[in-house]
Amino acid sequence: MKRIIVGIALLLGCFSFAQKAHLSIKIEGIESEKGKILYTVFSDRSGFPSDVDKAIEKGLVRIENGEADIDLDLPKGEYAVMVFHDEDDNDELKTNWFGMPKEGVGNSNNHKGIPSFKKSVFKLSDDKTIKINLFYM
Repeated sequence: MKRIIVGIALLLGCFSFAQKAHLSIKIEGIESEKGKILYTVFSDRSGFPSDVDKAIEKGLVRIENGEADIDLDLPKGEYAVMVFHDEDDNDELKTNWFGMPKEGVGNSNNHKGIPSFKKSVFKLSDDKTIKINLFYM
């Protein structure tokens, strides 16, 4: 009986550490209804921003009435989000010969310039809504 009680206590303890929070992401500044919004979510700097295979979440959302919303349930922690407007619907970010994006891009914390995990990271400890403004060159 003692082992059963200890087992239940350990099981309940595991659930408390695995608590999730809801992240709602509002994409703003979308210049056209063409294509879709692709997103990646990283929990550490490894692979950020372009190694999609190292993202803990990735996906796409459709643009409706000039807006796009992403809703995720994630374990509490620190994250950085990258999004881009895939206007030509080819699942790739179009760039010029310098490597500069030719489609709209954005990140959590909305900093401009070369994206870094350090500048994009935010803490998710409770349900949260963030806004990402797309930047077009």
